[in-house]
Amino acid sequence: MFKTTVKAISLGAVSALALSGPAAAIDPRTFRVTQVFPSTHWHMTEGIQGFADKVKEATDGAIDFEIYHAGQLGKESTTVVTSGLADMGLLVPGYEVEKLPLTSVAELPGYYDTACEGTRQFWELAQPGGAIYEAEYKPLGIRPLYVMTLRPYEVQTNEEIVESVEDMKGLKLRANGAMAKTVAAVGGTPVQVTSNEFYDALARGTVDGGMWISGSTKLVGLENVLNHTVTGTRMGAGSTFFAISERVYQSLDPELQEILTKAGEEMTMHMCEYLQNADETGEAELVEEGKLTVHPLSDEEAARWNEMLLPVAQQWADEMDRSGRPGTEILNAYKEAADAIE
Repeated sequence: MFKTTVKAISLGAVSALALSGPAAAIDPRTFRVTQVFPSTHWHMTEGIQGFADKVKEATDGAIDFEIYHAGQLGKESTTVVTSGLADMGLLVPGYEVEKLPLTSVAELPGYYDTACEGTRQFWELAQPGGAIYEAEYKPLGIRPLYVMTLRPYEVQTNEEIVESVEDMKGLKLRANGAMAKTVAAVGGTPVQVTSNEFYDALARGTVDGGMWISGSTKLVGLENVLNHTVTGTRMGAGSTFFAISERVYQSLDPELQEILTKAGEEMTMHMCEYLQNADETGEAELVEEGKLTVHPLSDEEAARWNEMLLPVAQQWADEMDRSGRPGTEILNAYKEAADAIE
């Protein structure tokens, strides 16, 4: 079982900060929050709700949250927040590639093995002053409060068994954002599909499977349609972050800014641990129940896959550079963050 400590995932300036007791002179306020997942999703129950509870406790109930689920305020959370329809939101870069292209650096293959490693690397670039913050979030007028990166994805399929890279040829696989390049590099055909659409896409044959983590399988009812998984590669994974409008943040008293910041730091640490453990436990349960067969790649075969994945990061950077974005600069910063962890 994966375990980590606060020290092991020290997120820059983040330390074992406990929110202080009830703050004095915090004016009552209700923040409007947007998020695209169902209210039962772990993004809500473990993430947003946990953040809200911390802030409510630290302000003695002066601060409350009005949360709109399943994209009720709009499917593009970045636009909902920057337009002022919501004060805060859960942003999913893989679903908003036009708005958040540089963030997809955190989805590239080969740079981490656990959710906490990936999360720390993402935070180094996403926090105020970081490379992604300066190049992408600051111009948009958004400020990340907490971030998360999933445990590296596995290739999971309905009927097709993948035991070698040759078996990937022609497979239609769910792959969003930079993950599309990863799937294509090993011979698959990437298809943009959200997690909420995944079941229907499998049922209709739109996809044969997808880049997925087992910890979310039962949550969205996929335990009878994702029957096989491949392990042994570093495929990269999805990243998300919870952000506040910079305009709203700057309008707050310093005391409340500090409370929001500390709550976010604590949630970053909590979510990476939760995601790693949930995925390991979820996969073990599915295997024990006979609903998932694991196909581990041999060391030789895994090396073949990883060799084919090596060019993906530079291809991503070159594409960003051609579009006038600082792709090479962001990739280099991400590599430095990864090297610092190792």
